[in-house]
Amino acid sequence: MTTAKKFVSEAVSPLDAQQRNREWWESNPMTYDWEKTLQIGPGTLGWYDEIDRRFLESAYYAKGKDGRPFGRFLKPAFVAGKQVLEIGCGMGTHAEMLIRNGAYLTAVDQTTLAVESVRRRVDLKELDAEVLQQDAERLTLQNKIFDFVWTWGVIHHSRSTERCVDEIARVLKPGGRLMMMVYYRPSLAYYLHCGLIRGIFMGQLLRHSLDEIYVDSSDGFYARVFTKPELHALLSKYFHSLQISVVGLKAELYPIPRNRFKVALERLTPDWLAEAILGRFGSMVVVEGIRSA
Repeated sequence: MTTAKKFVSEAVSPLDAQQRNREWWESNPMTYDWEKTLQIGPGTLGWYDEIDRRFLESAYYAKGKDGRPFGRFLKPAFVAGKQVLEIGCGMGTHAEMLIRNGAYLTAVDQTTLAVESVRRRVDLKELDAEVLQQDAERLTLQNKIFDFVWTWGVIHHSRSTERCVDEIARVLKPGGRLMMMVYYRPSLAYYLHCGLIRGIFMGQLLRHSLDEIYVDSSDGFYARVFTKPELHALLSKYFHSLQISVVGLKAELYPIPRNRFKVALERLTPDWLAEAILGRFGSMVVVEGIRSA
């Protein structure tokens, strides 16, 4: 969740929303600096390392059994020696992981800032990737050229998530794998933070729908939420063997403003306890699927 925006009208067209979303992310890159404490110069090795540290510290839910960051979802066998597409590369944390796991990576993002940041990251760290400015709804990439598509927290910011899925399916080879994360509707973030606290206690439901309240509290100009049946309906046209996992941040357990006390509570919360609750009511849902022939 981030600084509140003006409430987004459903009357805004998908094309308009996509442009406004691009402008929003150009102005608000995901650097995990909610308390404005990141004092390291942007674009330096230390800056990238600190961004990664902050993100991975919060992503306890994605650790592999061996403790490897994102090892639960990003398995070397999925990407080593494979043609991999990342949609929405942001500041490049996942891009670097994919490369270090052996991927031949093409990374895309709709913002100039992200593309330039990831190009600088791979140059500084002497890595190799093709980084392109692309709109996920209209990729200018060839059909059936990728073995694996990774997109984490991106395509729910499109009013036409359906078009993004069409494009992902188009560029994946038959038998290729999709791993994606989008926002989850039956969550504490949606019903407790937005519905009960903002909607009822703060009175916002008197003027706005719950979806509008959620969008206003979320990253990006626009954000969609999905249920498991909606994701099955969205993806089953192109993918089989769908596996769905619900995850969430420890911050979601404590519906209070972010401050030192809340940060301390998050650090004191055992991973097993957070997983037990947020594995059912977390704000994010991870979907893995295999491209049908």
